Amino acid sequence: MTTPMPARPPLLPTPVVVLWFAALVSWASGRALAALGAFEIPGPYSAPGDGTTPIVDEQLLALAQQVAALQSLPTTIAVVLGAIGLGMLYNRRGFDQLTRIPAVSAIVMAIASALAAIGVLALLTIGPERPIGAVDVQVGAVVAITTAAAAASTVVLIRPYVDPMVAHVWAGIGGAGLALPFMIAGVSPALVMAGAIGLGIVDRVRGARFEREVAFRKQLEAEYAAEHGDDGRGIGVSGLPGMPPLPRAPRPQRPWSAGERSQSIGLGVVAVVVVALAWTAGSAAAEAGLLVPGQGFALASLGAVPLLVQVAVLARVATGLREALAIASGLVVAASAAMATAPIPVVITSAIALQSVALAIVTGLITRRAAALRLGSVIMLAITAAIVWWLIVLPSGALVLAFVAVATTILALRRKVRS
Repeated sequence: MTTPMPARPPLLPTPVVVLWFAALVSWASGRALAALGAFEIPGPYSAPGDGTTPIVDEQLLALAQQVAALQSLPTTIAVVLGAIGLGMLYNRRGFDQLTRIPAVSAIVMAIASALAAIGVLALLTIGPERPIGAVDVQVGAVVAITTAAAAASTVVLIRPYVDPMVAHVWAGIGGAGLALPFMIAGVSPALVMAGAIGLGIVDRVRGARFEREVAFRKQLEAEYAAEHGDDGRGIGVSGLPGMPPLPRAPRPQRPWSAGERSQSIGLGVVAVVVVALAWTAGSAAAEAGLLVPGQGFALASLGAVPLLVQVAVLARVATGLREALAIASGLVVAASAAMATAPIPVVITSAIALQSVALAIVTGLITRRAAALRLGSVIMLAITAAIVWWLIVLPSGALVLAFVAVATTILALRRKVRS
């Protein structure tokens, strides 16, 4: 009889998760302050009456630079925290910890990409006719740190698949070749750092899968040795009689009925259809002058209701959270109705806040029931859901809900029905 596989260790170390959550909160606070107009940059230029070169007020110019630095401070903090967390992640890889050569390679390429970023900024700002605006030390440091993080993540992720020299080339492409031009083109360094963090998470998922494979093969070797009365030394798992060349570790499986599968697929389709119809009808109504800003989002945000229920079904916690899902769905619908009937700034802001709170609470309850996480992790996920609603779902007009529903529906389609 096969012994059960040990419980999976956490994918990410707790300090890394805390740092990245703090980075997300810092970036979100900066976006909120900017939306509220907390930092208004004064105009240091004044046009003379004769139409000649504008007059520059040096005091106003210095004040404008200070205000711009304060405005970008939350993003700077987020980038620094994200880079520190990424370094801790690569330093605490556990089973597949980086050996000396890959570690030195990642450090060298990170430093080289940072120096390349500084060089490019110097070429763009130093000298005559470089009208890209003021680039101070803070902005340069943020760009250099982000470029270095992108290069390090690229070289760590690509290293197992290519030769060292090719890995260095890819690191340069990911750092100075892609991250730096995107930032110069206007993409926020926080978004580029999020991409580097995403590469780090992909690397950890790959390492965790490799660790499970090795543990599973060792377990098979031990069982084979126990059955045949030897110590199993020198016996490769791929050579065991009746086994495939490369046995894969079994994934944790739970019973999945045909009703659950069809229900999750149907809910995903409903979510996509709701958002698609809202966008189609909203666009046509807006062109005809029948909608004002806020009403379109009110219609499209209704797609969150079936999406929430679908996620709960996929997590196998829908039965125990019927009341919570019903209350959250009612709050989302009520807020959408309020935005659609009274699209004034106060009502819209209050309705969006109500929707984000409802989604945050339900997200926390689902993760608490499904993954049995600690209270701190649940609170961080709930706050993250609220931030995502404000900073991603709202700017996209809830269109991102359709993409999420498509992804979850594909996940439901891949699940096999078992009794």
